[in-house]
Amino acid sequence: MEVFCAKDDLFGGVQAVERIVSTRSTLPIIGNILFETKKDGIKLSANNLEMGLEVTLPASVKEEGSVLIPAKTLAGIVSKLPATNINIRKTDKGSVKIAYKQSTFNINSLSTDEFPLLPKIKESKAISISPKIFTDMVKQTAFSVSTSEDKYILNGVLLETGKTPQEKDESNLRMVATDGFRLAKIGGTIAGAVQQTSVIVPAKALLEVSRILQSRGDEDLKINISNEQITFKYKDTYLVSRLIQGQFPDYRQVLPRSSEVKLTADTKALLEAAERAAVIAGSSSNIVKLKIEQGKLHIIAISPDVGSVDEVVDVEMKGEAKAHVAFNVRLITDVLKVMDSEKAMLEFSGPVSPGIIRPAGEDNYIYIIMPIRTTDAAS
Repeated sequence: MEVFCAKDDLFGGVQAVERIVSTRSTLPIIGNILFETKKDGIKLSANNLEMGLEVTLPASVKEEGSVLIPAKTLAGIVSKLPATNINIRKTDKGSVKIAYKQSTFNINSLSTDEFPLLPKIKESKAISISPKIFTDMVKQTAFSVSTSEDKYILNGVLLETGKTPQEKDESNLRMVATDGFRLAKIGGTIAGAVQQTSVIVPAKALLEVSRILQSRGDEDLKINISNEQITFKYKDTYLVSRLIQGQFPDYRQVLPRSSEVKLTADTKALLEAAERAAVIAGSSSNIVKLKIEQGKLHIIAISPDVGSVDEVVDVEMKGEAKAHVAFNVRLITDVLKVMDSEKAMLEFSGPVSPGIIRPAGEDNYIYIIMPIRTTDAAS
């Protein structure tokens, strides 16, 4: 095996697959990167048994072959190489020689025989989607998943394809995420015939695909779904992930049908006010009270040990002249950070009812946040 390639190409590929490599597994072999030279270039593969990634890089291949190289070692070396052409070859003794200019690394390697190959699934339930639509949908939902291992099903994002019976919902692709305290749902429309599908995709897989798409072009992302796995193909990159098996909560039951009061505010101003209030709220379980008085929104936080804050935000209001409800301020700032719209709409229906935050004038996105029951709410 011998190949010549540019350092920048090699670094990009190694960096991508190295993120997949597991550092906590009891199976040492998956701590390696599968390095293969083929006619069309270098193929790098990593597999942590939950998710796998293949990246093909341009290269001048002198001799085809394959070898396993420790991921941490390879990534560390490549990140420090100068911007020049790199020669990589497997020696007669089985080690890997990395040569550039007048310098050389020799790395111990392993046979590829026991490395778990990435599964390929038949193209049955396949869709194509633009990178921008996909990354926007992931950005506005994946942050709401649970990070608790006790809520494994909620570690994933519900991916639905096909039409929905909901009124005013014309989407044929939806993503939904919840951690039990909040829920984010977004809908999108993609071209072509779309079969009815409902699967739970690990948030880690969706976020990894989003990273791959950061340098996106005009080419569509191709998604293929089977009963147990989902694959993502974009240009020379292929990612496969196991699906989370189980029953996702019926999110339709928590979608409010109406609200007593609706507020429209500048998204940036609202976010900045909430972040300032969070400085005080951080000492009191992150609780802030949203109070409407005389057409103004007050974001109030009180901490007996620190002090208090009353942030006032200008809003346009429809509905009740007075209202108050308490929330975890972190759940408010999280969603405002991922919304691209200039205006945000807040909807409330009393101190013990869920609140809604969404981009003003848009129906395809909704964020539901559970209230915190306070003394004021109970009275």
